[in-house]
Amino acid sequence: MHYLSDYQTFQSKQQLNEAIADHLSEHYYDLSETDRAVLNTIACYAVKFAGAAHLKVTTIAERVNKSEKTVRRAINRLQELRVIRKLVTTRKVTGGQGANIIQVLPFEPNDQAEVSTREDSIEPVVAIVQPSEIENEPFISFKQNTVINNNTYSTPTTPYVQFKETVDYYVKDAKLTNKLYGIYRAQTSYIKNCHKASELLNCGIEAVMTTFKATKRKAIRNISGYYHGVLDRVLDRLMYATLPSFAEEL
Repeated sequence: MHYLSDYQTFQSKQQLNEAIADHLSEHYYDLSETDRAVLNTIACYAVKFAGAAHLKVTTIAERVNKSEKTVRRAINRLQELRVIRKLVTTRKVTGGQGANIIQVLPFEPNDQAEVSTREDSIEPVVAIVQPSEIENEPFISFKQNTVINNNTYSTPTTPYVQFKETVDYYVKDAKLTNKLYGIYRAQTSYIKNCHKASELLNCGIEAVMTTFKATKRKAIRNISGYYHGVLDRVLDRLMYATLPSFAEEL
């Protein structure tokens, strides 16, 4: 058994994605762009053993194109907010400090946190979906011979129709659907030549499902902003999956 399995904080990639999205949503105004980039990089390395990664600061710095000093500040900030935990390791042969094991922590809502009054710079408030509104809705549904099963879609329709039908399982809001689809198109436009169209659509729909599943646990003030964060994570995972393994051994 790989040693990182002892440090996993989640049972699946899905849980990891949801936690990252929750952390980014909860601490949107607390985290800088660099902080978020560092967290996304850590999460991409933490996919195989959900929530745990063995990483050097130099590796993260190279990926986010920042100095090691800046990355250390970001890691410290993420620790202060209880988004991650850093475990110091030692080299087996030569001794001394080795690469850190970094754990992404499960999201714990801060019920005492003050609601921010600053304007959301990602998306305006579009819709408020209360958990009770979809409490009895199935997470995976079937409609008009369209099968959603492990992110595989069998109906030969346009990407927009498949995307819209997925959103319609959870909420009937054409304006919201168009906003979410616009976010999907914008985020995938620069990588559309690097991946199959079906792969990108699967990512977009997976992010929709993850977003609305999260509304079963809590009210989300900004659905489109939350979706933006989830889709960013899912696309990062797709990108890193096509590259050589990032696992770093002691």
